[in-house]
Amino acid sequence: MHESKPKCRQKNCVTILSAPMRRRGEEKIDADALGRTRPGLMDTRSKTIAQETAPPSVPPGAWLRLKSLSLSAQFLIAASLIVFGLMTGVSLFVAAQVEKAARDAAGSAGAVRLQTLVAPLIERSEDGGFRFDDVFQTRITNLIGTGPPGQRVINIKIWSADGRQVYPPDTTEEPVLFDELVQALAGKTIVSRTTVAKHAYTDEEESLSLLEVYSPLIRSPEGEVLLAGEIYEESEVLERQIAETRQRSMIGVFLLSVPMLSLLYLVVRRGARLIEQQRRTLKESLRNAIELSVENNRLRLLADNARTEAGKLNERILDQIGADLHDGSVQILTLVKLRLSDLVTPRADVSPAMRDSLTKILDLVGNVLDEVRNLSAGLVLPELEHATIDESLQLATKRFLEITGRDTVLTGSTGTELRIPDLSICLYRFVLEGLMNSYRHAHGNAHFVRCSFKRGRLFVAVVDIGQRPVLSSKREVQRARLGKVSQKRRVRTFGGRVRYFPRRNGSFAIASLPIGNVD
Repeated sequence: MHESKPKCRQKNCVTILSAPMRRRGEEKIDADALGRTRPGLMDTRSKTIAQETAPPSVPPGAWLRLKSLSLSAQFLIAASLIVFGLMTGVSLFVAAQVEKAARDAAGSAGAVRLQTLVAPLIERSEDGGFRFDDVFQTRITNLIGTGPPGQRVINIKIWSADGRQVYPPDTTEEPVLFDELVQALAGKTIVSRTTVAKHAYTDEEESLSLLEVYSPLIRSPEGEVLLAGEIYEESEVLERQIAETRQRSMIGVFLLSVPMLSLLYLVVRRGARLIEQQRRTLKESLRNAIELSVENNRLRLLADNARTEAGKLNERILDQIGADLHDGSVQILTLVKLRLSDLVTPRADVSPAMRDSLTKILDLVGNVLDEVRNLSAGLVLPELEHATIDESLQLATKRFLEITGRDTVLTGSTGTELRIPDLSICLYRFVLEGLMNSYRHAHGNAHFVRCSFKRGRLFVAVVDIGQRPVLSSKREVQRARLGKVSQKRRVRTFGGRVRYFPRRNGSFAIASLPIGNVD
C-alpha cells in the first residue's frame, strides 16, 4: 500500500472539523498579538518589568519615572552623574594634592624658622645640658606674633629626646612620645593641626585650629636629634589657598564637563530620535502585518467554507441528476424497450427485414438503458447525513455489490465514531467510483477497500488485484482521465490528496485527508 506524503494542509484539516472554533482561536491569538502593539498594554507591561528589575537602592516610583523618560533624557541624567562624579573626584584629588603640597611648604617654612630663629638662641650650660633662662624666654617671647598676617607665629615648644616638654617647662605632665614627636626626633619634618589631640593644648590652641610643625632642632655631633622644636602658626592663608584651589578646580571641571555633555547629548538625542522613529515605524509595520494576518485568516476561512459548500452543492447536484435520470430517462427508455419488444414479436404486418432492424434497435436501447441505469445508480446517494466514515465505506461496498454482484473485501477502520456528513459523501463517491472503474476496465480482478487513521490523517485505498486495467478506446481513456480529475477535486475540497498507482497485476488509488485531533 502506498502511503501519502507527510506534508499536508493542516489548515484545511482544522476547517473540516471545527472552522468556527478555529476562527475564534485565531482571532484570539491575533487580538493578543495586536494588543501588544497598543500603547496602554505596552506601558503596563513595561511598568511590570521595571518594577521587577528596579535596583534595591532606587524607589519603584522614581525608577518608573526614569523609565518613562526618553532615551536622550536618560542618557543626560546618567552621563551627568557619571561625568560630574568623576570630575568631582578628580577635582578633590587635585585639591588634596595641592593641600598636601601647601602643608609641606608650610612645614618647610616652619622648620627654617626653627633652625634660623630658635636654634641659635639655645645655649648649653656648664653641666652639658641646655639653658632655658629668662633671657631665652624673653627672646622667644619676642618671636611670637611675628610673620605676615595669616601666618604669624602663635607659640613655640621644645621637646627633649625622652618626650619631656622642656620649654615652656611642664612639670605636671609625664614624658610622652607621640607619633609626630617620634618622627621629628628621627630627623623628619611633620605638619599637623591642633584639632588632632596628641598632647595637652591650651583652649586658645584648640579653638584656633593652628598649624603645628614638628622639626629637629638640635643635633649631636653624631647626628642624633637631642631637641625637637614645635612651632604653632596661623593657617588662615593656607586654608584660603586650599579653598581657592578647590573652587577653581570645581569651576574648571564644570566648564569642561558642560560642553562635553552638551556635545554627547546632541549626538545621543539625534540617535534617540532615529531610534524612536524606527520604533514607531516598526510598531506601525507590526500593526499592519497583524491586521493583514487577521484579514488573510478571515479570507482563507471564507475560501475554505466556500470550497466546502461548493463540494456539498456538487454532491447534491449529482444526486439530483441521478434521481432525474432514474425517474425520467430510465422510465422512457424502459417504455421504448417494451414497445419495441411488442414489435419484434412475429406479426403479419411486420416484414422480416423490418423485424431484424427492430431487433438491432431493441438491443441498442437495452444497452443504453443499462448504461443510464448504472449511471443513475452511481449518482444517487443513500442516506449519509448521520452515517459515520466507516458506515459510508460499508454502504459504498454494499452498493457496488448491488450494482455488479461482485463482493468487496473491506478491511480496517477509523477506530472512532467520525461523523462528518460531507466527508462521508466524498469518501462514498471515491470508493464507489474507484470500484466501478476497476470493474469496467479490469472485470475479473478482485477488489479490496482498506481504511486506516494515523497521526491525524485518514487513509482510504481502493485496490484491485489480478490483471492490469486495459482501456480499449480513446473515449474510455478520456473518460478515465475525467474521472481521476473529478476524484482529485472532490478530495482536494477537504484538504486531501489522491494518488493513483497502476501495477502489472492491477492498480490502487489512495486518498489521504487531514482530520486533526479526534478524541
